[in-house]
Amino acid sequence: MKRINYINFIKKTALVLVASGLTISCTDNFASINTDPNSPTKVTPDLLLTPLLHNIVQGQFNYDSGAGLAHQIAHTNYNETEQYAFGTNEGTWSTYYLNLNNIEEMIKVSDRDNRPSCKAIAYVLKAFCISQLTDMWGDVPYIEAVQGSTKTTPKYDVQKDIYTADGGIISLLNQADNLLSTGNDVLPSDLIYKGDRTKWRKLANSLRLRYLMRISNKAADITTFNLKEEIRKAMSSPLMETNADNMLLPFLNSRPNMSPIYEMRSGEFEYNRMSDEMASVLNAFHDPRAAVWFAPTTNSASTSSPAYKGVAVGCSSTTLEKIKYSMADVSMIGNYYRTTPDACSAILMNCSEVKFLQAEAIVRGLAAGNAKNLYEQGINLSMNYYKVVMPSGYLSQEGVAYNENDAINEIMVQKWLSLFFVGYEAWFDYLRTGLPKQNTLLDNRNPTVSGGTPSRFYYPENEQALNSENYKQALEAHGGKDDINTKLWWE
Repeated sequence: MKRINYINFIKKTALVLVASGLTISCTDNFASINTDPNSPTKVTPDLLLTPLLHNIVQGQFNYDSGAGLAHQIAHTNYNETEQYAFGTNEGTWSTYYLNLNNIEEMIKVSDRDNRPSCKAIAYVLKAFCISQLTDMWGDVPYIEAVQGSTKTTPKYDVQKDIYTADGGIISLLNQADNLLSTGNDVLPSDLIYKGDRTKWRKLANSLRLRYLMRISNKAADITTFNLKEEIRKAMSSPLMETNADNMLLPFLNSRPNMSPIYEMRSGEFEYNRMSDEMASVLNAFHDPRAAVWFAPTTNSASTSSPAYKGVAVGCSSTTLEKIKYSMADVSMIGNYYRTTPDACSAILMNCSEVKFLQAEAIVRGLAAGNAKNLYEQGINLSMNYYKVVMPSGYLSQEGVAYNENDAINEIMVQKWLSLFFVGYEAWFDYLRTGLPKQNTLLDNRNPTVSGGTPSRFYYPENEQALNSENYKQALEAHGGKDDINTKLWWE
């Protein structure tokens, strides 16, 4: 794959996603004859926003490596990532940089057209995209890559600065909320929030809380702001309150916008199984979401007692044979995802996550409030989203009933459930907190730390070839090796 040459490349190609709405001419005479009066002749923030939202949000529907690393799903083939035989994940790297550079174009045209609220939306998307890059790779090109530089070989910024410096993730989201709260320009009638200013503010502040909690283990290292004060400010700002605030994009009943699980070949689909850890939690709690996310085992489906069973994550074919894995006795992904092209949605952030973030902040002494109420609201919101009825006594059973002595573990287990198929978020939570605890892999192929859990992907090979000086400098800060076990700053 040819490497994205950052901002300089995108200056020539940023508009490819909306090219169908543009007219390109070679001569003045040709343009005067062939200009379509019904087709826009200049790019607007609205035109750029539609494909950005489509690409970014649909990209969060992660039933593959994200769900596998979080031990929500167990793949029984093509599961190298779950075995910690990591690669570069180069396609994801290139996609996010392309999105970032199109976002930069949106910021420029928003300034040109004096539309500060459109600029705020671009800031929200920019913060999200760079968070994904830095949380998957650690130190990555940022300032020189996407903030107007003409360099095609940008230097790498350290993760701490990407999060906390001026122009970094937290700063962008603060600026976005300020622009949205004071702006009176017309917002685009976007695919998700239909131009609802308040909902965009809620997303900006909810993401800000997500990322403040992500870096909360490093409060003592942060010099640009007071972490507790920023968390307090975020929690006193508009946040997601109901499922109507969720940042999601429904799949449609026609290509190319159908659920990818619906379109999956049957042979490939059969490799996607319920993990034994997911089965253990859902069955112990008699959780009705099991019947939405998974199908009963083939052996039990036609009986009076349908069963939901899992298999260990990351098993090789040899190990599956040793543990006597039977396809007929392990649950596959449920009909909600499989039998209808438009039943489910791609989710970037949901309201239940926001409730759990607030509850965690309170339990850890980073904010004030009623953690128990927020925790229970988070569970209710998740079940309501999937249209299941909470069983009587669910909130009072052992392991779910709020217990001050085990509150963080309980919150993180329920948050893990609520983040089903939501990008890599549950995996990032595991790296940050170690919760919920994961079973030891039966086939751990970590190449440099025997039995260890990696933290990041390798840098793409094209970085080594085309941005070699900056690539080498980035590695020097971490012992000179591109090692998947190099800890992220916020871990």
